[in-house]
Amino acid sequence: MRRRDFLSRNVKAAAVIAGASTVGVAHAKSSDPWAHAFAQALKTKPWLLGYRSAAQENYAAQATLSGKWPKALSGSLFRNGPAQHEVAGFRYRHWFAGNGMLQAFRVNDGKVQHQGRLIQTQKVKEETAAGRALYPGFASTPPNPAPVTSPDSINVANISVLPHHNKLYALWEAGSPYEINPDTLETIGVHSFSDDTSGVPFSAHPRVEPDGTLWNFGYASGAGLLVFWHIDAKGKLQKAGTVATDPMTMPHDFVVTKNHLVLLLPPLHYQDGDNDSFIDSHEWHPEDPTRVLVVRKDDFSKTQWFELPAQWVFHFGNAWEDKAGVIRFDGARSETPEVMTHTFREVMRGHVANNPASAHHQYQLDTKKGIAREMPMLAMGVDSEFPCINPNFSTQRNQFLYFLSAKASEPAPYPSLTSVSRFDLEKGKLTSFRYPNTKIPEEHIFVPKPNARNEAQGWLIGTALDYVNETTELNLFDAEAVDAGPIATAVLPYALPLGLHGKFVSV
Repeated sequence: MRRRDFLSRNVKAAAVIAGASTVGVAHAKSSDPWAHAFAQALKTKPWLLGYRSAAQENYAAQATLSGKWPKALSGSLFRNGPAQHEVAGFRYRHWFAGNGMLQAFRVNDGKVQHQGRLIQTQKVKEETAAGRALYPGFASTPPNPAPVTSPDSINVANISVLPHHNKLYALWEAGSPYEINPDTLETIGVHSFSDDTSGVPFSAHPRVEPDGTLWNFGYASGAGLLVFWHIDAKGKLQKAGTVATDPMTMPHDFVVTKNHLVLLLPPLHYQDGDNDSFIDSHEWHPEDPTRVLVVRKDDFSKTQWFELPAQWVFHFGNAWEDKAGVIRFDGARSETPEVMTHTFREVMRGHVANNPASAHHQYQLDTKKGIAREMPMLAMGVDSEFPCINPNFSTQRNQFLYFLSAKASEPAPYPSLTSVSRFDLEKGKLTSFRYPNTKIPEEHIFVPKPNARNEAQGWLIGTALDYVNETTELNLFDAEAVDAGPIATAVLPYALPLGLHGKFVSV
């Protein structure tokens, strides 16, 4: 890969992400229709508290505990997500556009301490100094936007977090990782794995194998290129390569097997042109297939393509392949990307939009016969998202899958998922705990128990927003008895904005 050629194209892609139009964008706090509409809606829809801008840039508190926190559980749950939704009166026009805030829930000796810090990206620093919103982004363009010189000019570091080789990174979709001090949560700065790959897109969903080997992808829309990364357990770049794709799309997650990387490319086609924002540069084509790209781990130039019906998948659980060359993986499948292109925009001004179903599916790719298949895993009327497994079984055949879910027959006052679930793939059995209607659960992840003897032994740990009492809580479940409810809870004295993804680091 020639860095100069790649980055010149990448800057072009960033310029398209930025968008040039400021038509209809508010110019002051008092006249911003989105900020006003959201404030009015919050009075009658208290669950919108989760989309309110963070009240402060830094948080710290000792949690109030109930239940029994196991002595064997010791470490930090790091979480990331958009939290600063308004800058100097300008409200972002999409949930994914807010500046990132990193959270740390430190569990030790039966106590839980919380810490949170706004990530000091280049964008945040410049906008703080200017006293106004400067840069366009995913779906927002402030008045008189500043020019975008690289993807990291608009990097909000707000999607996920990566602990790797004693370092901690905040991740975005289309730029560099930001290194964070894991002890203080202070922002260290943009991280480059090598001079040749400085500024090259590094997605928010890398996959780390049990031995610490890291794989990731990235995309440069204007260049029509997918990027693939191989980083060893010590954080050293082994190789990076590109695969050209046309039409380009907006992949969010991928899966890894023993020998392959698998990426679904939905027919949300990128179209270079004069658009208001990056998201507006994409057009849904349901008549086209979802292309499936399979890349050899040992040689990124060796690829194989498959086709599936048009669909949108945010997140996958796990993938593995058998000796016959059949790759199996699972994902939360939607018929359209409407939740991203419409629902998560409208919520930022307090509008309740349609929330399309996301039904969990299992996929099979026969690499020898060139055949792709998909089949639903759950009963009709059960939505799912945020799938995860025991991380020690990544790239291996797993029996258990965990995720958030909701049943159409059990609606909640808010348009979101309501339950934490465990699915036994061998028995086809689903067990769930439904949160009360006053609480909105966020992603829950699996933490293996020390010296666990099998895949099932561990905990599920995750946060929930109590929008009635205006608090955020951390809940712990026995992974073998999720339906019994939390075995321990830690309640913070404040409410945090709803976030996206996290990782637990044991000590």
